[in-house]
Amino acid sequence: MIRNRVLALTLTLLAGLSACGSENAAPAATAQSESASQASSGPDASQSPPQDLFAFAAGTQIVSSTAGDIYGATYSPYSLIDESTSTEWMVEAAAPASVVLELAERTSLTRLAFDSDGMNIDEKSAKSIRVEVSDTSPTSGYKLVLEAALKMAANNQEFTLPADTVGRWVKITAQGSFDSDYLALVAVHGYGKQLTSDARLPDLTGSYEGASGWGVVRLKHTGTRAVGCYEYLEGVIAGGTEGRVLKAEMVEQSPSGPQKLIGLFTFASADKRLVGLVRNADSDKESALYSFYTAEKTGPDTGQCPQIADWGGNAAKSQLSSKLERDGRARLDGINFDFNSNVIRAESKPLLDSVAAILKEHDDWQVTLEGHTDNIGGSGFNKELSTRRAAAVKAYLAGAGVSEARLASAGFGFEKPVATNDTQTGRAENRRVEIVKTAG
Repeated sequence: MIRNRVLALTLTLLAGLSACGSENAAPAATAQSESASQASSGPDASQSPPQDLFAFAAGTQIVSSTAGDIYGATYSPYSLIDESTSTEWMVEAAAPASVVLELAERTSLTRLAFDSDGMNIDEKSAKSIRVEVSDTSPTSGYKLVLEAALKMAANNQEFTLPADTVGRWVKITAQGSFDSDYLALVAVHGYGKQLTSDARLPDLTGSYEGASGWGVVRLKHTGTRAVGCYEYLEGVIAGGTEGRVLKAEMVEQSPSGPQKLIGLFTFASADKRLVGLVRNADSDKESALYSFYTAEKTGPDTGQCPQIADWGGNAAKSQLSSKLERDGRARLDGINFDFNSNVIRAESKPLLDSVAAILKEHDDWQVTLEGHTDNIGGSGFNKELSTRRAAAVKAYLAGAGVSEARLASAGFGFEKPVATNDTQTGRAENRRVEIVKTAG
């Protein structure tokens, strides 16, 4: 469950993924590393950071591995996409090791980058890399797009891909090390353009058997909101879905008092696994998600969550109401909008209806809806967009019967980040609507 919690393990994530049939019909990219321009995305794109479409936070999953345990506590291949330089994929160097990534969407890839400068890696660095892409399935239709030599212990080793590199599955094969019985790779990055916007999480409702001390996990999933509990330290988890990622807040009752965590979770349908990367909410904004959580779904029954009132009824509403009463502020993860728009997506409405119901039950509360964005696009654009989005939430609540005199809205763009904007993970945490009690 947690890298630095269980037996003081530092969970480094990596391994290699399953080598399936290949078709080398497409020309491979040259083995000369070169810089590429940033991928464009919306207004002021030239000022925007590139978006890593291989990142866990972008919805990428590990499909298979030729070596190691995908869901193991150490050296899981998820280290390749966790955006942390302190974790690595390490396997025996005697034979090539492969990993298959499933991207969240069908994607046109323009360039790749590889990191091999990690903790005490040096001579364990992978010497060469081979990349194949499939637009067919995780087990067939692969075309070779890159064969390249890598430098020892070096990050940001970039390569441009052929112009027709389009697919959903990416097979990465590493071979050899500089002078070790093991080979290691810290991270892989992919840049380009998503061609679809279909990714969604399945219904997460049910019970799960958690690994490494997490214990039994119980979740209820309605619309874009998922809440639940887990055995370790009487934990509570609550969050909202964006694409096929659940952005969640967690609270554990440690001996020294409540401990707050934040994390990103996805569901690997083939293995019926909930997979998450988590960090302490009070850690530095630059901190990467350092803890690896995994749990296997055992069935649809949700059992009991005594930590959440009205578990048998509207659990999401109950949890959110309790948090507002206790903290005076809550993230409304799960309120999703059309791209670059203030149009609220239909799947978000059950959450907004729960917020409206809470405010009707507490008619003395005055609240402000705050809009916050990541830094994709310019500051002016994001400030205006966040203002319109917060106003759209206010308008929805007023239309649902909450007195408009009790509601205010404000947009902050990316002025108040809760995490770094230098990673996909941090940007996912920064995209949010918050509700803040100002009176009552």
